[in-house]
Amino acid sequence: MQQGMLCSLLLSLALYTGSASAVDMSTTEQQYLLQDVTLQHKVDQLYDYAIQDNIDALNFALQRLALPQQEAARFLLFQKMEQQGLSLSSSLVDFVQLQNRILPVYQITEKGDGYEFSVPAFNYSSIGLRLLKHWKQDQRAVDFVLRAELKELNLKEWLSGSESLSHEKLLIQELDRLSVGAIQALVNQLTNVKVTSWLPSSAVMVRLAQISQNQEIYKLLWLMRADSAIESELDRLSKRHDKFAISQLMLAAQNPRLKDQAIRDLAQINPMSEEVKTFLVGRLSDDDDVVSVASTLVEQGQQSWLQELLDSNKQVKANAIMQVLNR
Repeated sequence: MQQGMLCSLLLSLALYTGSASAVDMSTTEQQYLLQDVTLQHKVDQLYDYAIQDNIDALNFALQRLALPQQEAARFLLFQKMEQQGLSLSSSLVDFVQLQNRILPVYQITEKGDGYEFSVPAFNYSSIGLRLLKHWKQDQRAVDFVLRAELKELNLKEWLSGSESLSHEKLLIQELDRLSVGAIQALVNQLTNVKVTSWLPSSAVMVRLAQISQNQEIYKLLWLMRADSAIESELDRLSKRHDKFAISQLMLAAQNPRLKDQAIRDLAQINPMSEEVKTFLVGRLSDDDDVVSVASTLVEQGQQSWLQELLDSNKQVKANAIMQVLNR
């Protein structure tokens, strides 16, 4: 306890006795310190204290170092914490925040033709700020997962307001961490309603569809105004030839903006299943679709199948198909 109080006192003094004037250091001196083997071993010890969450020992060991080694060690420690992806405990967060408040003493001055500027020789505060930013992101991710698993996350409320964009990004990144039950609870919020008055963005809907593989979510997705996110999902599905993916291509064809892409993707399937053939026959029997669908089939090398249809199927618009084949 006394050791911890002493560390806090030393740190408080350091905060208020920051350099009145910075000390210039050459790049050579800076690199010599950063590459010093003895100092690197000391940083390894500091990092071990950080892993153990032994903040008293960490503070004391750091403060025992003389300047400029102390600043270099602080920089190297923060750098290693960032590179190793160390998760910060609440006490480590306090430690980083406190270290960030200590004014750097050493600087490197760059001089050129008509200009001169100085930067900290050991810019630990910039790394410290990134560590704290990552910690806040981790906390938000943990909160999202916990609320979703407890079935307490209201999608409409959570994806609205000033933080909607950051929440969308978080959901897209973390959705695959959720249990099947938690994902289903989110799906139910969009599918178990009589009238759909609100939907998340297309990017969120795409990710929810991918993770849940829920037919109703995909049905809603294909009814949305098509954009690059939705078109990319359709393209991803087109590279799969399983039954589920093919059924989604056929559903997507109901969206006017996606129709041409979906029909083209279906026409590329070789050999075509009976289900796909039946779907295409339906389109070839429609006055509005027959020419564009027949043209797409020809482009994809399906002339022989079209010719067979003319001989065997009376539902298709024969005259329109013949015009396409005779071009």
